[in-house]
Amino acid sequence: MSKAYREGRENAAAHRESAPIAEDAQVISSRRPGRSPLPNALVAWGIRLLKAGLSVALLSILLRTIRMEALHQALGEADFRLLIAAFVLMPVNLAFQALRWRTLLLTEVPRISLKRSFGSVIAGMSFGLITPGRVGEIGRVFTIPAPSRTRLAGLHILDKLYFFGAVSLSGPLMLFLMPGFSELIPQSMRIGIGVLVSVLPVLYLSFALSPKPLKGVLVTLQLTFNPKGRILELLRAFEGLRRSHCRRALGLTILQLGVIYTQFYLLSLAFQPVSWLTAAHTYAASLFVKSVLPISLGSLGVGEWAAVSFYTRYGIAETTAFSASLMIFGMNVLLPGMLGLVVLLRLKITPPKLSSIKGWGKAA
Repeated sequence: MSKAYREGRENAAAHRESAPIAEDAQVISSRRPGRSPLPNALVAWGIRLLKAGLSVALLSILLRTIRMEALHQALGEADFRLLIAAFVLMPVNLAFQALRWRTLLLTEVPRISLKRSFGSVIAGMSFGLITPGRVGEIGRVFTIPAPSRTRLAGLHILDKLYFFGAVSLSGPLMLFLMPGFSELIPQSMRIGIGVLVSVLPVLYLSFALSPKPLKGVLVTLQLTFNPKGRILELLRAFEGLRRSHCRRALGLTILQLGVIYTQFYLLSLAFQPVSWLTAAHTYAASLFVKSVLPISLGSLGVGEWAAVSFYTRYGIAETTAFSASLMIFGMNVLLPGMLGLVVLLRLKITPPKLSSIKGWGKAA
């Protein structure tokens, strides 16, 4: 009987491991009995429509300022070879994202493949298109078979911190160095603010290069608040991090940003002469503005407004800034998000909620 029992347990475990991922991704309802989900759904769709409307409004204002005739003329005179070169870099950008995600996943799922990691990234981008600040990208955890999706959610947060931390902590320095920006600051405060914004990238590097500072913060949080349940599980997602993981993730982030800035440079150069440093500086500042103002759908409209505002300070035409910014949005956000729908349909995964992550909805 004991041998038969063990064989039954082994067969059951094998069945669970081979079950489709879609079964793991089914939404676990945490609503109270008798409570209709309709109002929440209406609010969510209302916010999405409002953000979409804001995107349309911002783009409309920019188009009226730039004038359609000038935009048509610029597009007609563009060097399409450079546009194609920028497009070719799109999969390189995605590859660096997938490699960073896989680097972090290896701490929790040792045998995860690059192919699965790549599909997970673009699937998450589909969710991110319709959520504020692209927080819906956390849906990528539903495409990865793992014992704890709460830990995967923690790794996803860390993955996003590597990219948005670099953008957010270098962004103030980019704005400070923008022509004419420092002159808006009172002279008595200019040196102090300059030192402060210069320290922020160093602070990012201190956390990004080694897991010790992050783990120190997490230990302090655990001793202070004594978290349990899902919060404790989330914090434990970083236990497997090593210095090699952090350095590799940082290196891939730097390479990804370099590819993105080069894309923007090529797109701009297709319309008029511009230096790589000018293009990189402009788009770095634009990324920062988009990250702190997630008020439109996929930050569409906000990024174009920022690019036009910053590029004109360098004497670059508004048509160049608008066209380059809109094209890079299509290449790096919209197109991968649409490709991600193929992954979602193949795995039969529906848009998730945080409560559907294994362990997320349980009581602490």
